[in-house]
Amino acid sequence: MKRYCLMGVQAAKRRTPNAPDGYRERRDKMKRDHRPYWMHRAWEAYENAWTGHFLAPHFAALGIEPKVVCPWHVEVFGPNITAGDRLHIVANKADPVRLTVWSPQTQAGRIDIGNNVFMAGGTRLLAAGEIEIGDDCLIANKATISDCDWHSIHDRVDPAPAWKPVKLQRNVWIGDGAFIGKGVTIGAHSVVGARSVVTRDVEPWTIVAGNPAKVVKRIDPDAPMKTRSDLYADAEGLHRFFDTAYRQALKGNSTPGWLRSRLWPKRGD
Repeated sequence: MKRYCLMGVQAAKRRTPNAPDGYRERRDKMKRDHRPYWMHRAWEAYENAWTGHFLAPHFAALGIEPKVVCPWHVEVFGPNITAGDRLHIVANKADPVRLTVWSPQTQAGRIDIGNNVFMAGGTRLLAAGEIEIGDDCLIANKATISDCDWHSIHDRVDPAPAWKPVKLQRNVWIGDGAFIGKGVTIGAHSVVGARSVVTRDVEPWTIVAGNPAKVVKRIDPDAPMKTRSDLYADAEGLHRFFDTAYRQALKGNSTPGWLRSRLWPKRGD
């Protein structure tokens, strides 16, 4: 699968045809991708190979077609970490993704990640006991999910602190920088607002926000809902769509032009 940020860039351009001239000028002068198409394909092949050779062995099980951007910035530590099909992770140097099971040998912790799950940079899953992420969930930048406080108030050195399982049901969306604490279940199709702190269960079809998180809206369960499963329903068609989009976006780029932009950059590159 392709890097889906391309759609956002194109959509942003479509949404701003009447923007002020100064804004359009600045936007038009933003850096663009100078890579030729063959280089884009080679880079994706390199990331996929890295994922298969270096990252996948750290999972107890990993489904088909994982897509990991910068897989060298993903840390999978501990036993019993599994992920389903089409796991999509976007990591980077500043915002590594960490999936961690830290539990004593007498307590077999685990992290179970469903199918078609997306994780943005900075995502942290910290399990002493059990974290379950349902199919089609989206976890935004710098969100943290933990099933344990890791230290009690009066015992800061307990090697086996108490934990309670955390569960995200199907198609949950966790906003930027949100924290999901121990013992929390978030119902299907619910949304957690950015920077929220969730310490209690969230009902299905509900939007919560704040610290502590409170209900701000109910989602209409009868309204049409598209999920990441729908996105992958026609995997071959999706692949063709993004391949065509990248061919068009990188059309006219050349290897000498890319080298020039790297070695002798100029304003407007």
